[in-house]
Amino acid sequence: MILFKDFHKFSGIAAIYIVTLAGNLIFGNFIPGFIGQPVAHSDGLWNFLGMAVVGLAAVLAGGCPLRQLILCGEGDGDALMTVFGMLAGAALMHNFGLAASSAGVTAGGQWTVFIALALLVIIGAGILAVKNRADQKNGVLAGKTAS
Repeated sequence: MILFKDFHKFSGIAAIYIVTLAGNLIFGNFIPGFIGQPVAHSDGLWNFLGMAVVGLAAVLAGGCPLRQLILCGEGDGDALMTVFGMLAGAALMHNFGLAASSAGVTAGGQWTVFIALALLVIIGAGILAVKNRADQKNGVLAGKTAS
C-alpha cells in the first residue's frame, strides 16, 4: 500500500478482515489469542519447532506451501508431488493421532518433529555435498569460475 501507492488490493484484504471480525463478535465466536481456540495449543516451543520444519522443508522444496500450490495449478509436476506429500503428511499426522490439538502436543508429535528436522537436515546436507562436488568438477569456486 505504501510502496505501491495503491489502496485497491489492501482494501479487499481489510474488508475481509473487518467482516470476519464483525461476524465473530456478533455471533460470540471471538476468542483473542491461542488459548481456548478449537484446534490451537499455546506451547510456543512446539509452535516454533513445527514451523521450523515447515520452513526448512519449504526451502528444500523451492518455495512455501502456497507457492507450491500455485505452481501445481500452473502444471508443475514437482509442485504436484509436493502438494500430494503435504496432504499425505497431514492425513498421517491426524489419522495416527500425532497432530497437536487444544489439549497440547502429543509425545508422538514431538518425536515426529525431531525426526522430520533430522531428516531435513540430512537431505539438505546431501544436496549441498552434491552441489559442492559438481562445482569442484566444473572448476567453480565460491560462485566464480577458477582462473
